[in-house]
Amino acid sequence: MDEATPHTEPVEVGLKPSLFKAPFYTLKQSFNNKFLIRNLVRRELRGRYRNSVLGYTWTFIEPSLLAVVYYFLFYMLAGNPDELYAVWVLVGIIIWGCFGKSLQATVTSLTGNKNTIHLVYFPRIVFPVTTVIGNIVLTLMSCIVVFPIILIFDLPFTHHLLLIPISIFLAGFLAIGLGILLAPLNCIYRDIEHFIRFVVRAGFFVSPVMWTYEMALDRGMFGEAAMFNPMLTPITLARHGLEGKASTLPHEVIIFSVLFGLIMWIIGSILFEKFERQAVKYL
Repeated sequence: MDEATPHTEPVEVGLKPSLFKAPFYTLKQSFNNKFLIRNLVRRELRGRYRNSVLGYTWTFIEPSLLAVVYYFLFYMLAGNPDELYAVWVLVGIIIWGCFGKSLQATVTSLTGNKNTIHLVYFPRIVFPVTTVIGNIVLTLMSCIVVFPIILIFDLPFTHHLLLIPISIFLAGFLAIGLGILLAPLNCIYRDIEHFIRFVVRAGFFVSPVMWTYEMALDRGMFGEAAMFNPMLTPITLARHGLEGKASTLPHEVIIFSVLFGLIMWIIGSILFEKFERQAVKYL
């Protein structure tokens, strides 16, 4: 070998951490690739509104139109005595939409990026993280609709509005743990993404989207069972925040939701780091 040629040892990429370090490893990889994630999120957001005249304005127009439709449907036609019921339904749909879209996108994050995966290597946790951050950003943008709602219904403008972005981040956190748990398996069995699509649709009705936490309290045993739905916390927090009051949710309900997301993240990170390398061979 020519002396001018530097001697370099081959470097193995994609080294896997121990199972116990996997949750911290995925966080580290996400942080180390934050520039890449930021650019992928930017690309994803631009792609959603490509060739659209109104562009990002749709993130505000769509929930505004939904608010008008729900108000007309539930208050004007159905004669619901609670004038704000249509608003609570809208908030539920926005938060559930963040969770449902994030979950489905995370489950299909590897299969949907198979061309990129075959071209170049970088930590594949980047794909699910990108999809969830993209959905969180869009949901935060759609929450601009709360300001005209506050003015129209004369709701108090307080610091409790901060509960809305907190609930959005919690919804995304609940989605990513379960999503990365199933993403490698979806590379082998595409039935997973179809099943998750059904779960999201069914979960719409068993989660407090069309009903509220206060309604569940009046249903006895069935209402108590609803407390074990992790999505009860983010949806209810957002509603209470818009109402301008501190949340009346029991602390154990909030803790359960956060712990559920944390456990799903730990298990999902372990399984994702353990199996994603073998799983992408099926793409």
